[in-house]
Parts: sequence; C-alpha cells; structure tokens
Amino acid sequence: MNQIQTLQPSDRRLFLLLIAAALFLGTMLLWRLAGGSATPVVSSPARSLTPLSTADTVAQLRARLQAAPEDADTYAALGLALLQQVRETGDPSLYGQAEQALSTALALDVDQLDALVGQGALALARHDFDAALTWGERARALMPYRADALGILVDAHVELGQYEAAVAAAQAMVDLRPDIASYSRVAYLRELHGDTAGAIAAMTAAVEAGPPGSEATAWAAVQLGHLYFDSGDTARADAAYRDALSTLPEYPYALAGLARLQAANGDTPEAITAYETIVARLPLPEFVIALGRLYEATGRPDQAAAQYDLVRVMQQLNAAAGMNVDLEMALFEADHGDPAAALAMAEAAHAQRPTVVADDVLAWAYYRNGRLDEAQRLSERSQRLGTTSALFSYHAGLIAAAQGDAGRATTYLRRALELNPHFDLLQAEEARAALAALEQ
Repeated sequence: MNQIQTLQPSDRRLFLLLIAAALFLGTMLLWRLAGGSATPVVSSPARSLTPLSTADTVAQLRARLQAAPEDADTYAALGLALLQQVRETGDPSLYGQAEQALSTALALDVDQLDALVGQGALALARHDFDAALTWGERARALMPYRADALGILVDAHVELGQYEAAVAAAQAMVDLRPDIASYSRVAYLRELHGDTAGAIAAMTAAVEAGPPGSEATAWAAVQLGHLYFDSGDTARADAAYRDALSTLPEYPYALAGLARLQAANGDTPEAITAYETIVARLPLPEFVIALGRLYEATGRPDQAAAQYDLVRVMQQLNAAAGMNVDLEMALFEADHGDPAAALAMAEAAHAQRPTVVADDVLAWAYYRNGRLDEAQRLSERSQRLGTTSALFSYHAGLIAAAQGDAGRATTYLRRALELNPHFDLLQAEEARAALAALEQ
C-alpha cells in the first residue's frame, strides 16, 4: 500500500483490458508508416493535417506487403493496426487476422519488438494474462527501456492479482516515460488501492499528456469521467465526457458516459434514446447491457430480455475469437440469468484470475446460489486492497443482510450509496430499499 502512494506523475473497473492497444498503437503506427524512424516523418502538409484512419492504415499496410511480402516490420504494424480496428469496430474476428500478421512478423524476425509487444496486447485483449506476461517479459528482455513492454507487464500482473509486481512495473514505466499510457496505469492502481483522489490526479495527468485529437486522449478523458462518476461528482464527470467529445466528436464511450448521467438524473427516455443510437453504431456488451437495464427499469421486460439475449450471442462470438469471457459473463448471468451457470463461470475465472474483482464476482455468484458463508469470505477478500467500490459494498451489504447481520449490512449499504448514489440504475434502488427495511 505504501508503494502505491509513492507512484508519482514524474505517479477501470474491468481495467479496460485493451488499454495497451489503446494507448500506444497510434504513435507506433504513425512512425511505422513513416518508415520506422523514431520521429514521425510527414511526407506532405496534407498528410500532417489529415492523418490516416485506422481502416486506411490497414489498407495501406496490406498494399505495402504485396510489394514487400518479407517485411517483418510491416507485418507487425499491420497486426497492431488490426488490434486498434477491433477497438473501433467491436469486431472480434479481427483478432485472428492480427495474430496471423504478428506471428508472420516473428517468423520473419524472431526479435521483431513491435510484434512481441503486439502479441502481448493481443493476449491481454483475449484475457490470456499468463501469455501476456510471457510476451511482455520477452519484449522487456530484448529492450529493457521499452515502456510499451512494461505496460504489458503492468496489465498482466494486475489481472493475475499480482499487485506488488504490478506496482513495481508501473513505477518503472512512469520513471521511464511519464505519459498517457503510464499515468493511466498509475490511476487504475491507485483506484484499486482506494486512493480515488490520487487516481483522479493521475488520470488528469494522462489526459493532459495525451496527443491532441487522438483516440487515446479521448479514452483517458472518458476514464476520468468514470472516476468522477464513481465518486458521485456528476458535474465533473459531465465535463470530462464532454472534453472527450471535444477531442473526438461522436466518440461512443463518451456518449455512453453522458447517457449514464442522463439516467442518473432521471432523464430515462433521453438515456434510452442515446443508448439505442450508441448500440446501433457500436454494439458492445457494456452498451447493450446498459440499454437492457434501462428497459428493465422502465417496465419493458421483453425489450430488456432481447438485449440480454444479444449479449449472450455477442459473447459467444468473442469466445469463438479466442477471448476468455468467463468473468464478465459470470457477473452478467448472476444478475440476469442462471445462477448455477454464473457460479461455474465465476469459479473458473477466479482460478485463473484471483483478483479483487474476481473475488467480488465469485462472492456475488455464491450469494445468488444461497452459499452465504462462502459469499461472505470472498466478499471480505475482495476488499483486501481497500478498494472503494459502491458495487463491492452493495454486494457485501446484501450478503450480510441475507446472513441476518443487520449492523454490517447497514454499514455496507450506506457506504455504497455514499460513494455513489447512482452507481447502478437498478441496484442503487435495491440498495435504498434494503437499507430502508433494515433501518425500520
């Protein structure tokens, strides 16, 4: 805990596992397209004013490979571009194409550093954190001063529950290159350790350090908005989401943040309309679930069920593309589906990822299956870092209430609502109702 406090800026929930791809791909692609120099080379004023889209970048790299099919550097750049394209389109089938390009780069040059880092980012995206750790260590051994390799290690250690190693890697990363990528990771580690103010400071530094107009900068602004929202500061959350939109107009993650604020403020019809638009453009599970919960909260169970069925289909596609989605689906099924299936997935995920998040999800799955002693044990373990999470506290409160421990249940439920009275559209209301019943 002391070490995380020393992370200096010279120091999100589901830690958005594509953070590595999101934050370093843009810069790497630019200098690869420019010929591989460390300083981007701009061939014309038009190019400097109008950067290539990711789709155009992919097309250009494919064309280059037709002329130079043995170019390992271009294969590596193609793999990285395809990973970024997954972020923008939500198409998990591109993971296979990215893997093929990165593997080809390494077949041509076993020490192709961008390909090693890209394989680490791909493993993170697929939630194969042991593999990500291996790729990150291999890249770091080849180039100890490559900050991107350290980023892979931070993310892998976090998602394997190896928090001391994650803090050490993050400190090395921020010492080496204090930028948007390192500050973002510091922010998440501080958040995990209950230092919300420190997390906000680090994420603010990330936004300020981000390249103007980049997706990475917009992404960091959205994460800053989430930190404000989770701490109950809706005004600053709104400002952060709008800052992201000033960087990238129509950025779906920022629009979703604003829609969540609309729902929190009681503007439910507007929030539903906003999420319907977002889902039509980028049908990611997090957006589809949010829309389903809005339908559920407004008495439209059939429409909610249709969204939840869509989530299951989407996660089947993700699994077919090589993603391990057990942890995410365990929480979803515990809330909206089969408790037994949720428990099986939560236990499998926890065995691979013994993190505080996995502790909380498994505790909730045990609760949904009536196994209250195990639920309490895992719920207590989920708080071992001091994480200040309204959702963790809500889960702990209902588990305590089910055990007949009114005092502990009241404490946890009050904490959840004090941290963020709008932490979840449905569950915040359930927390208020449970707390009122306990107080009576």
